[in-house]
Amino acid sequence: MMRIPSALELTLPQWTTLRVVVAQNFTPVRQIDPGHRVRLLELGLVQSAMGGVMPTSAGRIVARR
Repeated sequence: MMRIPSALELTLPQWTTLRVVVAQNFTPVRQIDPGHRVRLLELGLVQSAMGGVMPTSAGRIVARR
């Protein structure tokens, strides 16, 4: 079973980006800092889709904390 990352593993700007993605449900890749996108993808909090990113279930959980 994969572990859900903690919000403490993100910087405040990365966590803020995750909250934006969760709130919008889809965010075009150009609207996200590339470094934040890479980190969120590595942690499994977002997934790439159709030129943007969408939150995963884990991403929704972490964004609420």
